Amino acid sequence: MSVEKVIINLFGTGWYNAMRAYLQSQEFVKLGHWLMAERKQKRIYPEQKNVFKAFQLTPYEKVNVVFLGISPYVKKHQATGLSFGIEISENMMITPSSLNIIIRELEKDLDILCLDFDYSLEGWAKQGVLMLNTSLTTQDGQLNSHLDMWKEFTLNVIDAINRMHENVIFILIGEEAQLYEQYLNPLSTRLIKVPYPTKEIRGKSEFYDNNIFSKCNAMLYMLKKEEINWNIK
Repeated sequence: MSVEKVIINLFGTGWYNAMRAYLQSQEFVKLGHWLMAERKQKRIYPEQKNVFKAFQLTPYEKVNVVFLGISPYVKKHQATGLSFGIEISENMMITPSSLNIIIRELEKDLDILCLDFDYSLEGWAKQGVLMLNTSLTTQDGQLNSHLDMWKEFTLNVIDAINRMHENVIFILIGEEAQLYEQYLNPLSTRLIKVPYPTKEIRGKSEFYDNNIFSKCNAMLYMLKKEEINWNIK
């Protein structure tokens, strides 16, 4: 199989065409070689097969929202390739605190009960929400350990979305994600900024009461786009 076909299988045709120059560059090749070397020496999350899952579940031409976090979960059986998403299984029965806070804010914001919630967040991704982290991998137990290595990749993703000119909504979660605001095209993107869920003031998460889910849907409505079913099963 040619290199081109391998990359298309990883990202899909839309993302490949939008990021072709970078995905064919030596910069991307070096990133791949570095990551393979890291996996030989250390425990890296998520699994190799899931690193680009966000792009596989949200095709380029379907992106309406970017849910931008920082780095994958750093514990075994947590990171899945989607920002904040987890796979509930016999190996993973405890929900990370950041996801718990997101769910509680969702319930309060939309006045709903998430009784049978999709913890993988794949339901969001399939509706056009790109569940992206600024770093797609991390070392076991080492928060944000790969941020610098993925910066050029993340900038190329943002550049591809800027060129869509489709009023994509960026939800920037946490200070590291908000550093990328300067690279967004204000003529082709919309912006919502919130603190990281686990950041607290006086014992309360600063993520609460920002109403990001209703704000996002209000923006989509104004843009005459389909709203997101945030409580999809």
